[in-house]
Amino acid sequence: MKKYISQISVALVCFILGFILTYQFKLFIKQSDTTKAVTGANADINAEIEQYKKEKQDLEKQINDLQTKVKDYEKSMASESDSSKQLLDELNQTRILTGTTDVQGTGIILYLDPSDALATSTNDDSNVITSNHLVFLVNKLISGGAEALSINDIRITPRTGIRNSGINIMINDEKISPKKKITIKAIGDKKLLKAAIEFPGAMDDFKSITKYSYETQDNIKILKYNKVFKTEFANPVNQ
Repeated sequence: MKKYISQISVALVCFILGFILTYQFKLFIKQSDTTKAVTGANADINAEIEQYKKEKQDLEKQINDLQTKVKDYEKSMASESDSSKQLLDELNQTRILTGTTDVQGTGIILYLDPSDALATSTNDDSNVITSNHLVFLVNKLISGGAEALSINDIRITPRTGIRNSGINIMINDEKISPKKKITIKAIGDKKLLKAAIEFPGAMDDFKSITKYSYETQDNIKILKYNKVFKTEFANPVNQ
C-alpha cells in the first residue's frame, strides 16, 4: 500500500512540475513575441526618423545651393552701378539683423555647465537654469553691443522666443536641456561684451546653479536662422 502511495505521490509531483515547466515555456514564448513586436516597431520608427533626417539634409542642401545662386546674381547686379551696390549692402545688413545669413567676427563665447553645480547641490529641479536666465543673458549681451547671438548654435533673431517647456527650454521651436552644457556666442566689440559679463552682480544669479566661464575670440562664426519669416497681420503703412 505504501508503495502505491509513494508512486502516486511521485507521479503527482512530476505532473505538477510538468505543468509549471509548460506554463513557464508558454510565458517565455509570449514575452519573446512581445519583445520582437516592440523591437520591430522601434526599428520602423528609427527608420522613419532617419528618412526624415535625410530629407531635411537634402532640403537644406537645395536651399544652400539656391542661396549661393542668389548671391551670385546679387554680386553681378551690384557690379553694374553704385546704386545697385548700395541696395546690396542694405540687403546684407538686413539679413544680419534678421539672422538669415551666417556671420563671423570678434566677440565672446560664454559657457554654462550646470553638471558640476548639480553634483554638489540638492536634486531640486527648481535649482536649474531656466528660460528667464537665458533671456537675461541675451539682453545683457545685446546691451553690451552684440550684433549677432546664438545659443547652442540656435540663432537668436528679433522673433526668437525663449520659454520653459517641461524639463527643457524651447528656443525657436528647438529644445535644449538646462542640465547640460550651454554655449552662448555673441559677435560684437569683445571688450564691451566682456565688460557686460564682468559687471558687478551681472552673474550673481548663476553662481549657485551653474559653473560658468567665458573667453573672447577674434573669429567667432554664428550660423543663420533657416526658417522663413512670415507676417500675417503686420502690413506696410501706405504713404
